[in-house]
Amino acid sequence: MVEPKERLLRKLIEPCTIDFDGSASFTVNDETGGGWELLEATNSNGDPTYWAIWRGYFDLSGVVDGQETLFTINPSFQEATDFDYVTTRVQGSLQIWDMITQEYITDDTFNGVLGGSGFWIPPGMISSATTPTTGAPYELEDVHYGRARTFQYGPQTTFGTSPFHPILTRSSSWGLGSATAGSKLYITRAIHLSSAFDADNLNEGSIPATAVVVPAVIVKEPDLHYIERLRRSYVIQPTVD
Repeated sequence: MVEPKERLLRKLIEPCTIDFDGSASFTVNDETGGGWELLEATNSNGDPTYWAIWRGYFDLSGVVDGQETLFTINPSFQEATDFDYVTTRVQGSLQIWDMITQEYITDDTFNGVLGGSGFWIPPGMISSATTPTTGAPYELEDVHYGRARTFQYGPQTTFGTSPFHPILTRSSSWGLGSATAGSKLYITRAIHLSSAFDADNLNEGSIPATAVVVPAVIVKEPDLHYIERLRRSYVIQPTVD
């Protein structure tokens, strides 16, 4: 019997800042070239809605070459500092989703946010309502780990802008998948800007550097189990390249 091998997967999400661009949208300032982008999606009313997105992956090609399976154990997103932001938006919140998935999270997935809010159904989850919806289908078993958080600011200052260090008002997690025979494990951080900021001056945010740490075990499974995992990785492969 081949003994399991322990591994520690690590990836750094670079920090970034978010500013009003002076017209009708936002600028995501990624000074280190770390993979951040501004994404314009469409909300449930058909109007533009804006996201700051970071995407990366763990390369598991060595696991595939060895015809082995990787099991993830208690992934974590470890943040260096607070999420800071100021806004002139009277009602709203900074909403952040962190995900580790077997599938690449496409741009279309970020469509369907409920107009006038940041209410969005993340990959792998469903809603009984007709809106909001995600723009692309995913299964819960393909989500190794997901975390959703909502930050809200306190009473406004006499200067008319909110103070820094917003208050965490919601934190929840989801996900079912813990094993993969695929060649990549994808990381996505998604921040909905339109629910937190007005497209105006005095609206800006600071996103901290974050270490994504995933303890893992690599094992040699029985052929039938491995072939089934490998088959699934090929089924989802057309959506990730």
